[in-house]
Amino acid sequence: MMIVDLIDEMDFKEKLIAIGVPVTTEKSLDGVRETLLSWLQDCPEQRPFVDALFVEMQDTNVLPEVSAVIEAVCTCGVT
Repeated sequence: MMIVDLIDEMDFKEKLIAIGVPVTTEKSLDGVRETLLSWLQDCPEQRPFVDALFVEMQDTNVLPEVSAVIEAVCTCGVT
């Protein structure tokens, strides 16, 4: 049997919290996206940490819902 490492919604939130993003595990993914975008707007110096996390996650299996949040943040133009 093959075991696959999968980044689900809870894993994603915990990874964001670990790098200082002000989200909670109770937030919806829509809420996480909005909070993350707002945080990056207010604290653009944090963008390299978010980008590094997203690059790290590229080599793992990510649920489509989580992938959609990552894509939205990557294409938003917040710098």
